[in-house]
Amino acid sequence: MASDEVVKRVECACCGIWEECTTGYIGWVRERFGGDWVCGLCEEAVKDEQARLGVGVEVALRVHATFREVAAHADPAASIVELIKKIMCSSLSTTNKASLP
Repeated sequence: MASDEVVKRVECACCGIWEECTTGYIGWVRERFGGDWVCGLCEEAVKDEQARLGVGVEVALRVHATFREVAAHADPAASIVELIKKIMCSSLSTTNKASLP
């Protein structure tokens, strides 16, 4: 990171987590997600929804946001574990498919 880059605190539109990022990165993420800033974990979940449902970013973002709202009413620890498990399974299935002849 160059010393002249401005760092700002930004909140994920899906899960509410706060991160400190450069303004350039914030702009890049917002451009990809229709003006919303999405953390890395939610970005992976949105990508998974896109692949699973065959939809665009906007629809996948809404699906993930809905999932997060429903999960918020459940046990938070279980919700996070389930989300991480879903992402890991998706990553493993992608890796396994890539290694097939």
